Amino acid sequence: GVEDGEDGEGRSHCMKRVCFLLFCITLMACTEQKLQQDMEPFPEEKLLYAERIRVDEIINPEQMVLKKQSILVTDSRNHDAMLYQYSLPEFKCIYKGGVKGQAEDEFQVYPRIWRTLTDKVYIGGYTEFSLKSFRMDNTYHLSFEKKYELPISSDIPNDRHIVRDSLSIYNETDKLAIKKINLNTRQEAGQILFEPDDHPEKYYYENNGIMIANDSLIIYAYVYKKQIDFYSVDSMKLCKRLVGDNIIPRIVIGDIENSLVYYDELVAGKRYFYARGQGKKKECIIEVFDYSGHSIAKYILDIMPGAFDVDEENRIIYGYNSEFFEDGFLKFTF
Repeated sequence: GVEDGEDGEGRSHCMKRVCFLLFCITLMACTEQKLQQDMEPFPEEKLLYAERIRVDEIINPEQMVLKKQSILVTDSRNHDAMLYQYSLPEFKCIYKGGVKGQAEDEFQVYPRIWRTLTDKVYIGGYTEFSLKSFRMDNTYHLSFEKKYELPISSDIPNDRHIVRDSLSIYNETDKLAIKKINLNTRQEAGQILFEPDDHPEKYYYENNGIMIANDSLIIYAYVYKKQIDFYSVDSMKLCKRLVGDNIIPRIVIGDIENSLVYYDELVAGKRYFYARGQGKKKECIIEVFDYSGHSIAKYILDIMPGAFDVDEENRIIYGYNSEFFEDGFLKFTF
């Protein structure tokens, strides 16, 4: 008889656990729905036309990063000078350097600027797994501050960001993961994983996306879905999801021209973030949101800038596109 009682207790305990699990799953599903909201219509829509700014240097920028009133540019194809700095707004070249080589101040790999919203500049690529921080003074001069060793890993980091001067956050598109690394302990401190598709073409995965981070949020915009996720830097958990009217992807594997690309670049500003994409009409669209997820403005540019950054104070987008203008930069005033 005693055994019966225990058995009954065991069963009811088991049922409680199953119910609790079901409750958790339902809660997760409900929470995701509750966190989901429709993108607001944009209160401002505007066409922007490029002004061309000619420079003497022959460059093909991969990255453009605005710091104070200067812009840093990387070009890994030019082994004699892979790093440039221009003062704004006149685009005078105030630094040119960054040689490919094995010496301490040379780039064994190629320069990669890690984005951050502070006035510091973080540059990687001196060696495969190191990063240097620089301070920028009021004349925009960079002085070396500290070298960080990064954990050795097979990851291919994209969209590299530094937050709180102590965390590296990047998008591992190959593994469909966002990773957070503590720079001081050189340990992984969290990750967000996305569901892969059932085929080997990673570039065409439905959940493929691009990311940015500030001190509190990681923002992930999907390439093939009109969807932007907001995650907490601390917990790496979803805290908001913005969806447009069209989140059914149109992907033609191996054919980016006929796939519908919603977002292909993100830039984090101090006040707003800027999401570049093409949409149904294959235009160059930059959508502006605040960090609470409100729609601020939508700009349609006459020329698609490859690399770009935004001067929020002066309301200028700086960009580059070699097909339309090889001899310098593009400037859009909004």
